[in-house]
Amino acid sequence: MVKLTLILAMILAVFSFGCAEQGDGPVPADENGETTETGDTGDNGNGETADDPISTTMNYPAPEVGQWIAYGLEGEEGELKLSIVAEEEGSLWYQIEWDGEAVAQLLIDPAVMEQLITISDGYIDEFVADPAAFIEANMPQNTNIMENEEYLDNMMLFLTAIKKARINDGSQLLLLDMAGVPELVEQMIADNPDMFSQGMDMGPGETAEMEEFLAEVENADFGYGEVEIDGVSCMQFTATHEEEGTIIISVSGDLPILPLMEARVTPNDPEEEGGIIMVTGFGFEGAENLMTGEPDQVIPVAMMLQGFASQASQPQ
Repeated sequence: MVKLTLILAMILAVFSFGCAEQGDGPVPADENGETTETGDTGDNGNGETADDPISTTMNYPAPEVGQWIAYGLEGEEGELKLSIVAEEEGSLWYQIEWDGEAVAQLLIDPAVMEQLITISDGYIDEFVADPAAFIEANMPQNTNIMENEEYLDNMMLFLTAIKKARINDGSQLLLLDMAGVPELVEQMIADNPDMFSQGMDMGPGETAEMEEFLAEVENADFGYGEVEIDGVSCMQFTATHEEEGTIIISVSGDLPILPLMEARVTPNDPEEEGGIIMVTGFGFEGAENLMTGEPDQVIPVAMMLQGFASQASQPQ
């Protein structure tokens, strides 16, 4: 089950910034409401690639105020809802709700997010071409992922996308001002290139587990097809391991904010617990802003980080 969870985490990481090009809007679902299967049309992890692989590029609706999407875990109470609730100086406020209560909001620059989506498109193409090789190349073996320069560049780009954050800690509303943070973090890395490496390398036991996991990935079969779920046209990615079980990820360009429609983990061992993360609802208008009041406290994050850095540099 642990191996299945790791494979699921890797596949979801590929889709974390979306898996589509910006489009004019959602594509309507098939009128007949029928599921269409196309079978294995990509590399199956063993070097066998179909002659006509399915394109992974989808038209994805541009982010706009009013959009929302909600997720639930089958058999569990509670619902996670993501929505776009306001615009400020060309950026969009994304709201995160849990069970009807807003816990955080992020002010994100859509132009920077579009750059991240383009980068993600490239990763998806690599993944589809050879899933096992992609996972092996992107999972750390003897060191931590923070030493990967490409990963750090993407992290810094994502950091520049976040302009502000609002957090409800249960007692007060905090506003985190991210102005100057990317530049400060970049300077901190330049001054101390090993700042993310210290104490994060894998131990011998963790390295052995990673090597075992990568060996299991080589024995997994990967497939791709087109299906319809609740009237929504989806691209479906499957990872099947003969001993462990099956993972199914379904994504769609018909969805706002995030393309993930459903993620299923089905272990072969009946004593192991699987699960299904699924869309419980979505819309292109009607999102409600639940954090309209003035913040109780404004925190300049750059100043706070500078204080931490200065304190850490002091001799003990």
